[in-house]
Amino acid sequence: MYQKQDPESDALEQLYRTYAIPVQRYVLSLCGNTTLADDITAETFYKAIQHIDDFNGGRIFTWLCAIARNSWLDIAKSKEHANLPITEELEVSLPDIAHTPEDSYIAKDERLELYRQMQNLQGEAKDVVYLRIFAQLSFKEIGDVLNKSENWARVTFYRSKEKLKGWMNYEV
Repeated sequence: MYQKQDPESDALEQLYRTYAIPVQRYVLSLCGNTTLADDITAETFYKAIQHIDDFNGGRIFTWLCAIARNSWLDIAKSKEHANLPITEELEVSLPDIAHTPEDSYIAKDERLELYRQMQNLQGEAKDVVYLRIFAQLSFKEIGDVLNKSENWARVTFYRSKEKLKGWMNYEV
């Protein structure tokens, strides 16, 4: 017999279907570990469901990223994982635009070097770059996640990008 589903559970299921993969990719960009990213993503949605009444409007993805970031920071502090290296698991996050095997190898090598250099960014500068590149948030949304202004996020991203250019000795 067909059982009518609760509209609230339908909405929560749709929320998860829409945002689980983007949140998981963002968390993966922070921690570099697929298993840990999956755990944090699950925890993010659990916390979001518990505190859905606290959502004060705006873009829900920004709110989920803020929850995910705070969960990651809690784990990083408690387990001393603050500088987990980014691994090749991140290859799925950026498309490969190479046309020949040589181009593909060079592009992969350049991406890995970029990931390594991004690990050298400190504190909120690293967060801004990850939120912009991997979560594809606007500067306003980044400011909201980090409790800063849109202008602060824009300037921090620009300065971080310039540092990365200098470290890599070519255009990023």
